[in-house]
Amino acid sequence: MTHASTVGADAPLAPPPGWGDGLWRLSGRSETAGWLLQPHRVEDAEAWVDAQTAELQEAWGARWRSETEPSVRALLRLGLDARPVDAALAFQLWPVPAPLVAHVHAAFGAAPEVAPGPGAGSLYEAEGLGVGVQVVRRVRAEEVDLVGLDIAFVAGESAVVASFEPTVPELFALLIGQFHAFVQTLEFIAPDGTPVRASAPAGFLDASADADWADTVPTR
Repeated sequence: MTHASTVGADAPLAPPPGWGDGLWRLSGRSETAGWLLQPHRVEDAEAWVDAQTAELQEAWGARWRSETEPSVRALLRLGLDARPVDAALAFQLWPVPAPLVAHVHAAFGAAPEVAPGPGAGSLYEAEGLGVGVQVVRRVRAEEVDLVGLDIAFVAGESAVVASFEPTVPELFALLIGQFHAFVQTLEFIAPDGTPVRASAPAGFLDASADADWADTVPTR
């Protein structure tokens, strides 16, 4: 369950004036097993759930338990229903042979009117996208503290945002390395074939992005 994907500009985010529909491309991949690509559209959701359940059963082998199948199917349906409409790429992560998942996605579109400032987060450098800003997201849900991460890359009128949806700190800590590896593969390509790369927003020090992200992103 390792996936590579390329998505064109039919993603629902509104492009800046003058953009050509179907010409911009955001691509990325995961080299780690357990990353389930969630499609934009599914004609038959139940058939899709059947197929993914069968794939997980094969991947888990002897560790598959029939009593967990209802939970697996429910998580697959919920993940499909909750897929962000503006995501060009979306994944449901299954890190262990059990009904335990996390969600990662990447979107592109028009740059925000106000670029992230130094107080918003810390610099982050990606091989394909250039220098962005990473911002930790903390959420309190049903008496549980959740943690996630957004990384925004702004280049002129365009922007790419990669997101690790808030989850329990233990799962975040387990998967944050895989998320960063995924972000490093992202490439944003203009209609003329030119890679689009971001630079540090105004106000940030003109220095290399923090390479020690593990020390800057809390897991608790």
